[in-house]
Formats: sequence, C-alpha cells, structure tokens
Amino acid sequence: MGAYCFNCGQHAHESARSTAALFNDAWHIATHVDSRFWQTLYILLCRPGKLTREYFAEHRARYLPPVRVYLVLSVLFFAFGLAAPHKFYAVSTQSGAAPTVGEIPAAKAKGFLFNVSNCDQVNSSISWLQNALHQSCLRNIENHGALLQHAFVANIPKMMFLFVPMMALVMLMLYWWPRRWYVEHLVFFLHNHAAVFLLLLIQALLSWVAAWLGWRTFRGWVIAIITCYTIWYVYRAMRVYYGQGRLLTFTKLCVVGMAYMIGFSLTLFATLLVSVLMD
Repeated sequence: MGAYCFNCGQHAHESARSTAALFNDAWHIATHVDSRFWQTLYILLCRPGKLTREYFAEHRARYLPPVRVYLVLSVLFFAFGLAAPHKFYAVSTQSGAAPTVGEIPAAKAKGFLFNVSNCDQVNSSISWLQNALHQSCLRNIENHGALLQHAFVANIPKMMFLFVPMMALVMLMLYWWPRRWYVEHLVFFLHNHAAVFLLLLIQALLSWVAAWLGWRTFRGWVIAIITCYTIWYVYRAMRVYYGQGRLLTFTKLCVVGMAYMIGFSLTLFATLLVSVLMD
C-alpha cells in the first residue's frame, strides 16, 4: 500500500485512536500553522508593505492569507475591546439635577453619553425612523443602554469589513496609472487594517499594564508612539508597495487620510443607526 493512502493521501498506518497521532497533530500545528502565523505577524508589524508585495509575487505559502490574518486580528482586537472597562453610558436626568453615571457626573464621565431622560424629545423628519428611535429609547431606559451598547459593539466588526472595500476604491482612483487591479488595493488595505488592529492591541495591552502599575506618563507615551508609528507605517507601506516618490506618496497619504476620516465617521453613524434599529 505504501506510506500514504492512494485515495485520500492520509498516512496509511496512522490511527486516530492512538496517543501518538494526537501529539503528532499538536506538534504539526505548533511547528507549521503557528510558525506561519507568527512569521506573518512579524512581517506585518515590522516590514510595512512587504506582506502585500510578497502576496502578489506569488510567495503566499509561507504567510497567512490576507482575509484570514485580517479576521484573526480583528476578532482579537474587538474581543479584547469587549473585555475592557465600559466607556459607553446611558444617563438619565432629573429636573434641576446634573446628569449622572452612577456616582460620577456625566460632564466628567469619559466615553459616549446616551441621554434617555426624555424619549419624547427624540425627533426625526422621517416618520418610520422617529418611531424606531423612540422605541429604542424606551427599551434603553429599562436596561440603562445595555442593549444599544451591545448592538453597537457587535455591529462594528461587520461594518468595518464593509468599509475596507470602499477604501480600496479610493486607492483605485489615486493609483490609476500605472494600472493596477482592484484586488491589489483591497489586499493592501486588508494588510494595513490588520496591522493597525495589531498595533492597537499592543497599545491596549501596554496601557493596561501602565494603568495597573500607575504609570500615567508611560501610558501617554505609549499612545503617542503607537499613533506616530501607525501614520509612518501606512506611509511606508504605500512607498514600499506602490513604489512612488516621497512627496507624491505623502500627498496621497493626506488624501487617503481625509477620505478615511470621512468614511469612518459615516460608517460609525451607520453602525449606530443600524444598532438602534436592531437592538
């Protein structure tokens, strides 16, 4: 018969009921899949643009596919965000009293403030939307905004996954010559978003350590350094992959940044609206 099955390619003498097979599977994951994962993270974090360039140079076997690395890091990022302290509050006010969040005045509370003190003040020129907003407000009075908060957090990853292809269209217009395929810009943005998720994860972990140790100055430096590195990272990735000059790349970075801020703001608004309608 030989070492492997002729029909399916499985090892001919391997039994799923043996302890050796179990440990062999674990060893395979640790030495093959995990090594590819860590290599991908290293290149993604330290070599801007190289992962995209390697992907279209047909050097794909040694790295995780773009969609997979994006999904893995986005899931890790949003899961970690869910474990972080809540920064989304529902507040109610009484006549003559300042709005409060627990024992903290709302004016001093960090995060989003969702005022559910008077649902009759919810107005919209669209009748069906006004009714939906009013009903959502009533539901959130009872649970102190928990439904809206959970719906908003749950919908952000989905909306971001739709946002990335739209930003790839911006790159398609900016890099119209020499001609490049749309999928190139899409993969470029998948890799860059994955890198940003990874950087934000590192920032969150270091910030938690700084907060735990009471190092407020260190936490501020971490945020500043990660922010600067992120901006430089995108610029460098554009230089490496698209191969244009410094000034032209910087100009296009500014255009992409403006488009990104506008698009991201609209995406957040759409996410909040969908969350209100679905909570």
